[in-house]
Amino acid sequence: MPHSNIASVIKQIDSFPPLPSTVIRVLEITGDPESSAHELMQAILPDQSMCVAILKVANSAFFGRPRKVSSIEEAVVVLGFQEIRNIILTQAVFNSFRKFRNTNKQDIGALWQHSLTCGLAAKIIATHTTEYSPSQLFIAGLIHDIGKITLLLSFPNYYSPAPEISEQLSLSLSSEEEENFGISHDNIGMRLLNRWLFPEQLCVSTGYHHHPKATPTNTDFALIVQMADILSHCVCSTEALNGQEVMDIINKFTPESTVLWSSYNFQWQQEDIDNVDQRGIMTPL
Repeated sequence: MPHSNIASVIKQIDSFPPLPSTVIRVLEITGDPESSAHELMQAILPDQSMCVAILKVANSAFFGRPRKVSSIEEAVVVLGFQEIRNIILTQAVFNSFRKFRNTNKQDIGALWQHSLTCGLAAKIIATHTTEYSPSQLFIAGLIHDIGKITLLLSFPNYYSPAPEISEQLSLSLSSEEEENFGISHDNIGMRLLNRWLFPEQLCVSTGYHHHPKATPTNTDFALIVQMADILSHCVCSTEALNGQEVMDIINKFTPESTVLWSSYNFQWQQEDIDNVDQRGIMTPL
């Protein structure tokens, strides 16, 4: 049974269209320190939807520019290579799942709500670090459960996301998926992102967000996504949880990661959770 299920999942992964050539070219350019802004601009210009998305972000309130950005050339200068890459990757993910918008609408809608909240939480947590940008962590949080969507599409009558926080955070969820389907959602997500040639840290954080201690690289990146995942599950649950209750959940279900956070000097306490609450993430969408 599991072997046939794995074949179904792999078939589903293979059914996703590859990233557009424009996206692949942008990834190549933004990953090459010798590339120029002119090369990046030339790669973006042929894709009008991409240009619109980039200009929209460049002119958003987040950057607070007094003068409107009206050209891709100026947007590249304003946003920088990494931000441009993040915008394009986000758009590519949403476009890939556009054809499934009417499939399992309730489950997929709930997953996207959780994923968006996770991305927002990761973006806030990134302000406590110096190595990674908030937008980079936003994408990591947004796509961390992409494997669950693949399972939903592969087994629409048998798979549904676990509704309880305890089930979502427990490693036994991955074990149960492996037993029933031959593969877990985190492994599926990493395979899909590798197929799409996503940056390594995004592949790793997706594949190891339930067990960051096992990551071969970018352990702290996966740790941040794990924390954001926990916060998002608490937000999207039907229960109203305060900072201390969230900390109790973290200590109960991720004790190894709690120790690991300390080793990276990420000292999360109840007041830190309450601060996240004050910034709007702990309010259900």
